[in-house]
Amino acid sequence: MRPGYFAEGPLARLTREFGLFGPLGDSTEPWMTAELDQHAAAVRDSIGADGDRLTGQGLSRYLDGFMDGCRERGWHSSCDGYDWETLRVLAVLRLAKEHGFVR
Repeated sequence: MRPGYFAEGPLARLTREFGLFGPLGDSTEPWMTAELDQHAAAVRDSIGADGDRLTGQGLSRYLDGFMDGCRERGWHSSCDGYDWETLRVLAVLRLAKEHGFVR
């Protein structure tokens, strides 16, 4: 197992949960790929703005802060379709998978 990989951490848990209904693999519709790429770029820029590298721990911290903000605004993931928040979470999880931070 990779150093820093947490089998039951928030990235792994959400990857399993969102992977049940969200497109975390390569077989994604072109519009979805474009949306996720834009969200992923924004996440990388946000993490890198402080001079940090993209790490599993950094993604976890970003996701924790993002989800806290979503909860404060009253957002929940039970809506139909892919709203902005769901796309951002999927992009974070996709980054984690692409970089080997989760399986």
